[in-house]
Amino acid sequence: MKIRVKDFLAAGEAQTFASQEFSADLKQVQADLKQALGQVVTAFLEEVADHPQNLAQVSLTIKGDSDFKLFLETGIINLAFRDIKRVDNFFSDEEAEVPLNVYLSFEAPGLNASGYRIDEITDLASAQAKPARFLDLVVAQLESYLAMLAASEQENTTENEN
Repeated sequence: MKIRVKDFLAAGEAQTFASQEFSADLKQVQADLKQALGQVVTAFLEEVADHPQNLAQVSLTIKGDSDFKLFLETGIINLAFRDIKRVDNFFSDEEAEVPLNVYLSFEAPGLNASGYRIDEITDLASAQAKPARFLDLVVAQLESYLAMLAASEQENTTENEN
């Protein structure tokens, strides 16, 4: 699936992409990552299918000692819709048709210096063609984020003890 850069920018700036939000308790998510993310992935794929340009953002707020947020978004570069103003810096031809990909971003205090990370998960066509595989990729990436967060918290605890 492809989209013209110009059309992607216009939709992002006007915020005409499909959007849906979920929330869950950290213990619930940790107990069964696949189930917790299954509803998010399903909602994302439904939103994409219903949107005329296949543009969507679905978020999951995970509530724990400190809340963190996960976003699934369609995009043309690894910048979230919230950074839409910076996207055109990476394209010289706004008429060009470029592939739509799916990005997973994670926002958590202490994750890294910025508290934010975004990664390309797959292209949109593959996500739609193989939803179970797509869910597995999202689960694996969230596990990676949670491990990074735990390592960062452990490092901070060790530094505070010294």
